[in-house]
Amino acid sequence: MRWDGSLVDELGRSDETRVAVAGDWHSNIMWIQQALSALHRFAPGVSTILHTGDFSILPEARGKRFLQAVDAACRENGIDRILVTPGNHEDWPRLDTLFAARPGEAIRLSASVWVMPRGYRFSIHGRTVMSFGGAASLDAAYRRTRGTWWASEMPKSEDVAAAVVAGDVDVLITHETIMDGTAQVEARLLANPLHWDETALAYSRQSRALITYLWQGVKPAILAHGHIHVADQRTVQSGQRIYALANDGQRKNIGVVDLASLAWTWID
Repeated sequence: MRWDGSLVDELGRSDETRVAVAGDWHSNIMWIQQALSALHRFAPGVSTILHTGDFSILPEARGKRFLQAVDAACRENGIDRILVTPGNHEDWPRLDTLFAARPGEAIRLSASVWVMPRGYRFSIHGRTVMSFGGAASLDAAYRRTRGTWWASEMPKSEDVAAAVVAGDVDVLITHETIMDGTAQVEARLLANPLHWDETALAYSRQSRALITYLWQGVKPAILAHGHIHVADQRTVQSGQRIYALANDGQRKNIGVVDLASLAWTWID
């Protein structure tokens, strides 16, 4: 299906004062239905979700069925749009093709779902938001054997540099975390419960270093990310806040941001 219209134009007309932010969903329809229902109950009127990735963007046939189910859940719960920052576990060959066909544009995948290229900026209620997708798969070696790993998942230094040059933002949505982020994220990486080898850990450090440079360069008041599957938050000395979102099936998979004050509330 071909969709027309600009995400920038659509959101530029928005009078929304609050948006939701969601962590990894891994194409879990049952969880999405529950999460959107909870969001609708606890934050009625919120109609936009900023998704931190591992949504999942799937191959065409399976992806269409998934998107139809997401659209139905959105209609039932008053959600107009889900704006996806791609994760590492997406169909990157499909994303590469979509982004190459319309460089610099967000791509509408369905009635409610958009996916955004790295460094994409837009405004909601006067706040500048940047989406910067991708992350290192710690299980890349295993995924290579199955043909489900693609180099495009890894952010590129030139994309980071271009995003930094474009200036500061209020809210930064990434999939990958940063170096020295929240305590729970750092503890999980240090504990390495799945015993990733040094090659996998070095690959992760390379990705996190790039996102750390981005975070330092665009100086967001809020950074929200997924990927590590733990929920946590931290306020650093500058006053900037970092929110790590849990994945599907866990508490604190969704938060709500008040765009006037930038206050954060967990939908628990």
